[in-house]
Amino acid sequence: MIKFSEFKKFFIFNLIGSLVISAIVAVITVLLGNFNEVAFKVLITLTMVVSHSLVSLGFIWDDERQNTFDRLAYFSDVLFVLIVSSFVTSIFGVWSLISSELVWHLYQTFFVIGFASLHGDILSKVLGKETYIDTIVYINYFFMAVLVLLLLPAIFITDSAKILGEMYFRIMGAVGIIDGTLSVLTIIFYKLYILKHPQTQNLLSGAAESAPVAQKRGLSVWVWILIFYLAIQIISSLMFGVFSRLSL
Repeated sequence: MIKFSEFKKFFIFNLIGSLVISAIVAVITVLLGNFNEVAFKVLITLTMVVSHSLVSLGFIWDDERQNTFDRLAYFSDVLFVLIVSSFVTSIFGVWSLISSELVWHLYQTFFVIGFASLHGDILSKVLGKETYIDTIVYINYFFMAVLVLLLLPAIFITDSAKILGEMYFRIMGAVGIIDGTLSVLTIIFYKLYILKHPQTQNLLSGAAESAPVAQKRGLSVWVWILIFYLAIQIISSLMFGVFSRLSL
């Protein structure tokens, strides 16, 4: 059993240590009057330590309020792996161990993986209610996986628009529309199921698990974030199709 109080202590001490070291570096730089590249990189590195610690601490606080780690266990695990990966990537980028272009590609990949894990975890909450909902979710999983696989070459290939071709992005746009539409339909059908079965606990609710069923109103903030992302995905795919059509 993980004790989140110990995590808090770790992150708080991490923040205190980073701030103290930052202050020492800043004082030495002021006294010497020589703000060189190494001092700048040290300050940026400490900034990365502080920012990633704050993000991690924020999710721990969110878990205590909304039991996020239990309700979205898979997403939470992936997210912490991404936070660690992001920290390592940022440090490698600051000290020029990897190129800035690769850093940008990796962060795009982290974003895709993060939303895919959130997407999949939220969809898994509605399984086992109705056969037709399960079918939609499984089809959605397929198109979500295809979309991620299509996005990765577009991220890492330089001048991907020219190399991959317009048809590749047309297919990716179509898959994105199907993926987003299926996800929104899943949420709608699940809400209709909850209305028909009011005694059922709404697993997409933002309320705490210990709250009475009657108090579980509205969707979780994570579901709204996903809906917003899916809306952007569908709209951008449609706009790409329209503009590419007009350019012909």
